[in-house]
Amino acid sequence: MKKFLIISLFLFSVSAQAEFNERLYKQRTIGADLEVRNGKGPTPINTFDPINTIELQKSKEINLDKYFNYPENMSTVVLHNSKIVYERYNEEKKFNEKFLAHGMSMTKTAVGLAIGHLFCEAQIKSLDDNLGMYSKTLSGSIYKNISIRNVLRMASGINEDRIMENIYNRALRNKNSTIKNDQHEIIKAITKTYSDQGKDSRYHTLDVTAAVVLVTDITGKSLDQVFFDKIFSKINPEGKMIWWADKNGNALGMAGLNLTTRDWARLGQYMVNEMRLDSCIGKYLKDGLKQSIKTTLRKNQKYGYFFWVSKINNKPVIVLTGIGGQIMIPNHYNNSVSVVISASNFKYGKYKIIEDIMLKVSEKF
Repeated sequence: MKKFLIISLFLFSVSAQAEFNERLYKQRTIGADLEVRNGKGPTPINTFDPINTIELQKSKEINLDKYFNYPENMSTVVLHNSKIVYERYNEEKKFNEKFLAHGMSMTKTAVGLAIGHLFCEAQIKSLDDNLGMYSKTLSGSIYKNISIRNVLRMASGINEDRIMENIYNRALRNKNSTIKNDQHEIIKAITKTYSDQGKDSRYHTLDVTAAVVLVTDITGKSLDQVFFDKIFSKINPEGKMIWWADKNGNALGMAGLNLTTRDWARLGQYMVNEMRLDSCIGKYLKDGLKQSIKTTLRKNQKYGYFFWVSKINNKPVIVLTGIGGQIMIPNHYNNSVSVVISASNFKYGKYKIIEDIMLKVSEKF
């Protein structure tokens, strides 16, 4: 009886995983995400055309099929020394090098990079300053005395769990009939604090929404425009940049950045380059590694400045993740970038994508 129960549970798990994967495939290739990306969904979008385009160079190919040859995998790009050493696309699911892949929560790291540039340009004097010092909107909200550093680490103490967050997320995507997708108004509607700031990292999207409002109020521009001007236009992208927005045309922060897989890799290479150069933005990213704190969501990772932190050879590395299996590791120690866009619950069968796949690939170089 016990053996039968174990087998039944295993088969149920496999079936549930397959169903989850298929839903993600449909969502991203023929469903909701694609409709929004094409300007036909409920969420507004902002579109930016590439400039100074240069095709990524290829180096001697490394066969990494044993890590990425899975039906859940939609696309993979691996760079070493800024050149492509491995590239794979799921052509059956209509993925190719021109497909604009939604990075989901990898978008949050782009928000953190925009804040890093404001810091490096002295528009933000200290990450330990409170948000209310720089933003009229936030000065009249529950975020007025929360430090920028703690917002970047999702350690504001504002959110206990993800119930209210999910309600606001639907509103931000224009899927709530009573709450409009206005980030400024949503931030003003939050009135309760769960715990003291800086205690731990509680992963949610209200903090990143507050960060977007901060950037908008400081610059007078939508965050995606700041990101385009400071970063995307300078990495020689091959494709468009599409970003979800609210009713006022301001980019969302919790998700919504769509890039080709190659351009996601370029973004990772930009982070690697800046850390290896030890530039101001590179030091900011390294500080995010150093200042990362424990999270209530994942026991084997910490959380830095809108990115996860894992270890390779006992050294901290930046890890970007998005729900359903979007993962990027910009490894500044060995000048490599590994990106995978998949339709999975962070697993390829019995293998965990982060621990068993991506970290092992990243340490090979």
